[in-house]
Amino acid sequence: MICGAYMTKVAPALPLQRTEFGLTLVESGFIATMFNVMGALVGMLAGMTCDRFGHRRLGLAGLAILSLSGFLGAAAWNFPVLLASRFFEGVGFILFTVTATTLMATAAASTRDRTRALGLWSAYMPAGGGVALLLAPPVIAAWGWRGLWILLACGAAACFALAARYAPAPKFGGVASMRLIAESLSQRGILALALLFMFYVSQWSSVMIWLPTFLLGERAASPTTAALLTALMVLVNAPGNVAGGWLLARGVRRGPMVIAASALMAACSAGMLGASIPDAARYLLCLAFSACAGVIPAAIFSGLPVHAKTPQHVSTANGLVMQGTQAGQFFGPIALAWLASHFGGWSATLWAMLAFAAGGALCGLAIARIERRMP
Repeated sequence: MICGAYMTKVAPALPLQRTEFGLTLVESGFIATMFNVMGALVGMLAGMTCDRFGHRRLGLAGLAILSLSGFLGAAAWNFPVLLASRFFEGVGFILFTVTATTLMATAAASTRDRTRALGLWSAYMPAGGGVALLLAPPVIAAWGWRGLWILLACGAAACFALAARYAPAPKFGGVASMRLIAESLSQRGILALALLFMFYVSQWSSVMIWLPTFLLGERAASPTTAALLTALMVLVNAPGNVAGGWLLARGVRRGPMVIAASALMAACSAGMLGASIPDAARYLLCLAFSACAGVIPAAIFSGLPVHAKTPQHVSTANGLVMQGTQAGQFFGPIALAWLASHFGGWSATLWAMLAFAAGGALCGLAIARIERRMP
């Protein structure tokens, strides 16, 4: 949940950071997405390293880096320093999240409970991110955006202490590093899950990051109102995550569920970005978009142990999947910001959103075909 909070903390702070550092819309987009660069570049390598050298050890390193980078960001005196702190926050985030899935799936939960446990795990982003967005208005009002950075950095330090005390350590055999990568890349299901997460987050994170800017800039909402509306949009994703795990545990097939969710996301996007839709209806569609989308992360995380070659391959496979999601979180919001800046506002981003949804549906179709052929 602290990792989820680190992902969303930028959205309510961006207007203040734009004013303090004199940032353009695209520069402020880089503040939000620089967090994702490391995962987009070396997510699979991070997962392989964890599979090879120890999930618990590198997970703890990730939490330590997350905390220290948060304190660096709180002390940032210019745009490059803030950008660098977000990059190192991304390093800590990717190290912890690629290990945590394996710790959850192979050490902390029984085989019988794995699907439900990973459904809960998939809710870390909307649950933690939603709480951060709810905390942001009073914290920023009292201590500024730097106070929010310090509070979450302290939270990451506390998580380090808890994980050091309680996190289990799975024990695997010694599969060679390059073999882990080669065998994970040969699994078509893992590749489909990675692409699916990229298409999913390109849509969802773009809405989450730019909703406060839209509300403040085009609808003259107060910072508190913008933060609360964004928090609700994030939080309604969490029940979808849990529902996805529940549905899968009761026999709903992963591929058709992904296809249905992608179709609903496309329909909601068309309504949200339509020029003739009243603001209240537009926001309700935004909530429906987030809630329906929630089943997709549950389908992805629960699919990792299914499609990974062996339990030792789960973190490497998760690293590849996280590489896809980090790439989507980096390029998606930037692409939408560029389209909105150059083609007449946010309505110009509709075709990109529909293309991302279509990509997700195609991945769902591929997953359905692969799983039908599995024993």
